[in-house]
Amino acid sequence: MATNKTDKALALSGIFQSAALVQQLSRTGELPNRYLEASLKSIFSLNPSNIVDVYGSESKLGLGIDTLYKVLADNDTARYADAIRYSIGILHVEKMLRKNTDLLSVLRSRLETTETQLIHFDGVTNSSVIAKLADIYVDTIGSLRYRIQVKGDPQQLQRDSVANQVRAILLSGVRSAMLWRQLGGSRIQLLIGKKGLITSLESLKSSIHLENDQQ
Repeated sequence: MATNKTDKALALSGIFQSAALVQQLSRTGELPNRYLEASLKSIFSLNPSNIVDVYGSESKLGLGIDTLYKVLADNDTARYADAIRYSIGILHVEKMLRKNTDLLSVLRSRLETTETQLIHFDGVTNSSVIAKLADIYVDTIGSLRYRIQVKGDPQQLQRDSVANQVRAILLSGVRSAMLWRQLGGSRIQLLIGKKGLITSLESLKSSIHLENDQQ
């Protein structure tokens, strides 16, 4: 799988899309289904031929691309404070998971089993599929010493459906983090390569606008 700056920007946007979805869901209990579906589908893309295949299309990462761009280029950190915190937490969880080969093997096996069952449901956003992904998150990532603490409306977070969605989305964030690491992504690169990343995000935003105009 060829690697370039745009690929890394897409994978990092995948992390931020998951984080932004969790931020919105925990506050309102609602989500844009298009982005939710793209993020959840990425969990089952374990052997992609290219990065775009993981998410379906660049436009399906629009929320993540836009969020990451606003954080880096516009310095809009206050608005996305929770999303930034979740992204950092996702990267930390991925690092711990990467070092635990036994847990990684269990995670992959559980995902492969769940993938074979998808034909019985009407897509990855089906509540039963999301519940399965939430269980996988709890049994694997939930066993690590570090826990991502989600803030929001207590009434929303107490709903089983919301709690399941949060865990499933966080799992998708970890998938993107693993992809980003595989592409050579690192925290140091985020510091020294910020300008290049912003340029890649601008190109992606322009590409998405052009794609939308042609539809």
